[in-house]
Amino acid sequence: MKDKVFGEMQFEVGWCKTEAISLWGNLYTFKIRTSTTKDDVPSEKQQQAYLSFKKNLNEISKKSLGPVNDFLSNNIDEILGELGEPLPTNLTDLLIPNQVLFFKNGKTAIIFDVAWTDENVAILLGQSIKVDYGYILEGEI
Repeated sequence: MKDKVFGEMQFEVGWCKTEAISLWGNLYTFKIRTSTTKDDVPSEKQQQAYLSFKKNLNEISKKSLGPVNDFLSNNIDEILGELGEPLPTNLTDLLIPNQVLFFKNGKTAIIFDVAWTDENVAILLGQSIKVDYGYILEGEI
């Protein structure tokens, strides 16, 4: 499917494509995904969220780094318990890029896999930036 804003996408539990995104000074490869069914196309809110995400990526990167580092620091005992020493100097290096998810309500989540738990770590972008395990996304889809 070719969307006028997202471009060429394939269906995999939502319409998806892969894109390189610069975040916190690193270039990551993320899956870009919309929370839509195969019979739906990305909504106008999702398209606007994607355009806003792309336009404001530098600001998102700057504003999310503190909350991400706070989350990682607050969970350091759990991380050390599973991974042990030594940890990377930049704790963000523990985050493995997964996807950027655009919800029907216009919110956006940047989702990472991690080695210390089966949970994902998510950055939920809305009126504010929230960082937590993936359960914060419940109710958004």
